[in-house]
Amino acid sequence: MKVLVTGGAGLVGTECCKLFAQQGWEVMSVDNYTRAKIFGSEGQTKSNMDNTLKEYNIEHHEMDIRDEKISELVKQADAIIHTAAQPSHPRSIEIPMEDFQINAHGTLCLLEAVRAHNKDVPFAFCSTNKVYGEAPNYFSYKKVGKRLEPLDPSLKDGFDESLRLDRMMHTPFGVSKVAADLYCQEYAHLYGLKTACFRMGCITGGAAKAVEMHNWEPFFIKKAMSGEELTIFGHDGYQVRDVIHAADLAKLFLEFVKAPRPGEVYNIGGARRNSISLLEAIDLIEEVTGKKMNYKLGPEREADHIWWISDISKARLHYPGWDLRIGLEETFRDIHQALSRA
Repeated sequence: MKVLVTGGAGLVGTECCKLFAQQGWEVMSVDNYTRAKIFGSEGQTKSNMDNTLKEYNIEHHEMDIRDEKISELVKQADAIIHTAAQPSHPRSIEIPMEDFQINAHGTLCLLEAVRAHNKDVPFAFCSTNKVYGEAPNYFSYKKVGKRLEPLDPSLKDGFDESLRLDRMMHTPFGVSKVAADLYCQEYAHLYGLKTACFRMGCITGGAAKAVEMHNWEPFFIKKAMSGEELTIFGHDGYQVRDVIHAADLAKLFLEFVKAPRPGEVYNIGGARRNSISLLEAIDLIEEVTGKKMNYKLGPEREADHIWWISDISKARLHYPGWDLRIGLEETFRDIHQALSRA
């Protein structure tokens, strides 16, 4: 059995390559290392692939998903995990055309290759909670300790997949991901492809790169380790995120590949269990690193969520063999250890 992982050098791609290889799959990976161009040298992911190749027998191709040659790999695949993306919503404001070309057009190119050459292959698409734009901000919240919590008690377990997608700001990243998300759904409904969309919250882990515009957790930890001042953008640090380790996400993709549900969408994140505000994260990071953090408050970012927790009950229902296994402290310690080795 062969799996094709796009963006194989990235955070999620790295964990998928490792997990599927451990499960006895032949792994084909593609990555064009564009992340270094988007975020600079500190955001490069080639080192992830170099480390993975030392440990696992993976067939890696330095290739763009928009390249017609991708079809040759699609033909061989028994499963496809599509993680390749321009992943930053603030960066997308600066590079909207490139964001669209990678996220929307790139996904469509890949779907067309699947439709032409391998219609029955399970196809997991890494979507994002940013498809919901500012919708979470239209609810009311109150301060509880060092975090915000919704006034509506029905949101205790987070937002489910019924949250609206339109009539608000998203940033270009959110829009390009909406387009790709809907194309994946459409190719299931119209053409019968076995696609599903996983609308992910804050994915992180030891393979995450510490850049300010993406993966806030390693960036915060890097600032703690260096003693440099950190800027928290908006909401005085009370904003809430749910954090999922990329290794847990990879395990869900494996379950999906075993039993694909075409056309489905899933909100996926750390859920209530792994939710944390930025102020609470500072406390945890200080505990993990043993360093006192130095931070200041900055302006709110465009379309940034005030509060986000993923209601993952649908994924748990459809894939009862899967659940979150890695907690917040373990995740933050994994990142700290990885940065300490770098």
